[in-house]
Amino acid sequence: MREGKPTPEAVPMEETADPITAALNELHASLASDSSGTLASYIPQLAEVDPGQFGLALATLDGRRYQAGDAAVPFTLQSVSKPFVYALALADLGLEEVLSRVGAEPSGEAFNAISLEPGSGRPSNPMVNAGAILTTSLVRGDGPAARFERIRELLSAFAGRPLDMDEKVFASELETGDRNRALAYLMRNAGSLRCDVDEAIDVYFRQCALLATAADVAVMAATLANGGINPCTKATVVSQSIAEHVLAVMASCGMYDYAGEWLLRVGLPAKSGVSGGLVAVSPGQFGIGLFSPPLDARGNSVRAVAASRVLAERFQLHLMHHPGRSAPVIAHAGSAVTTRSGRLRRRKERDVLHAHGGDIDLRSLQGDIEFAAAEVILQSLSAVPAARPGSARWLVLDVQGISRLHPVAARMLDAAVLELGTRGIVVVVGDGHRRGLLPHATVELPSPEEALEWCEDALLDRHGALLAPAAELPLRDHDVLAALDDEARAVLSAAVSPYTYQREERVLASDDEVLLLILSGRLAAYTQGATARRLGSMGPGTAVTRLQPLDDGRAQPMLVAELPGEGGLLRRAQLERLEREHPRVLARLWRLLASSREVGCWPVAAPAWGSRR
Repeated sequence: MREGKPTPEAVPMEETADPITAALNELHASLASDSSGTLASYIPQLAEVDPGQFGLALATLDGRRYQAGDAAVPFTLQSVSKPFVYALALADLGLEEVLSRVGAEPSGEAFNAISLEPGSGRPSNPMVNAGAILTTSLVRGDGPAARFERIRELLSAFAGRPLDMDEKVFASELETGDRNRALAYLMRNAGSLRCDVDEAIDVYFRQCALLATAADVAVMAATLANGGINPCTKATVVSQSIAEHVLAVMASCGMYDYAGEWLLRVGLPAKSGVSGGLVAVSPGQFGIGLFSPPLDARGNSVRAVAASRVLAERFQLHLMHHPGRSAPVIAHAGSAVTTRSGRLRRRKERDVLHAHGGDIDLRSLQGDIEFAAAEVILQSLSAVPAARPGSARWLVLDVQGISRLHPVAARMLDAAVLELGTRGIVVVVGDGHRRGLLPHATVELPSPEEALEWCEDALLDRHGALLAPAAELPLRDHDVLAALDDEARAVLSAAVSPYTYQREERVLASDDEVLLLILSGRLAAYTQGATARRLGSMGPGTAVTRLQPLDDGRAQPMLVAELPGEGGLLRRAQLERLEREHPRVLARLWRLLASSREVGCWPVAAPAWGSRR
């Protein structure tokens, strides 16, 4: 395998134009024309690579991966290997023993500087060349070949696939690596390096010549972000404490004499390499792999550093940033088959919703939504099936539980809303705060309850079962009368009187009013008080009895007309007459109203969506 050509072994990334891939593609396009920097000519093989190559990759803790540009092009890891070999030394010897041989303080000097502790010859940290050479010598193994094989196996476990070595780059480094040999001889003379110099240098150059892609490096980084567990293979590569120690050293020392400014501007543990690679870790969120050969004066990839700064700013990745999320970001997921709105409906409409409610999906979101939370939501939304040809689907997004939506998360979710539209999915947002969080949603309504009602109406209309509020239902066709026998139907029709209500009018507010059969318009029930909450609504074909006090003893709900309409009203005088003259009819009526399978009657039928919240 040669550096600079795509590797067939590279695991394919996500191919869909999802918002994360789109963001990486946009970033790649914005930086690809930057031709500043120079190739690492002191290693002849590295001076032959294409300076235009530029790849970005991101791997999440769920094993999902995204990429842009030349993310499948292999390159030699060079110094990007250092954190992972340091992890192996920690696993072999423990932190205290390794610290006694290699420090953990930033040197403030170049990667190949002579930075040794006076007297002991201890290198300042394992990320500079001197410290990396000594760290490599600490890895256990029966000879240099066995030591290198253990290193190769561990880095392969981090990447989730076997990594090969570029023999030509290795030979090139052996031929030109005199400065690294000089560092090794100085440490050998000081007593800090306790093995043969040529043996230490041979293994070190071999680890630097291991080939990986930006996609591999992203998985390696995600393994550290995941506490040492590879998110793709699920294998435990190192312990969580070792992962933490490695990240700490990367944060303070990984970028050489740029480490302080890097931590200030980007705020992520990272490590660069002179082949143009860069690994960065967002602990607990994801890993980043970057590759672009031209280097700045400090030996860091120009494009990779620039891309990291943009990613950190856009995705708010700085270690000091507090995400504030503790509860699951998706509080509820389902469909209108099992979760119904609080709208009471006539039987025909209920039958259609029962048969086709699966065409309405529901997602309730909550908490502080940043990049990682938004990515979880994206995966949930991607599972929503596309509309069948000639049909339609609906998605209710309950966002009123979102305490904060970070800008990057807002862009990701709004892009997902646009993508859902291309699949024939109508997105309806419910938000009592009316914040307009997702501008490309089809409509935003004052509550998730009303959003679900809206979608149910749209589904019913598509199946020809929706009775428009303005279209008056004949009294004989009301579900209550239709369910009675001829005698009872005639008696009740004669007992009720016409009733008209206007928009925002209180309905059934008098003790004299006992039962209302709704024929047109729409009513809604609200709790009383300064913070009135909408409990549910009723439309044509449903009934309302005198509202009872709430279970907690608060005042009985208010019944308000949301749309003007008409109905048939049974007053207390008519009720008393039915008790005297037609007790069998009255008993049948009460049994019927108590049966939610037969008719929709408030408050007998409780609203599923409203009661869940």
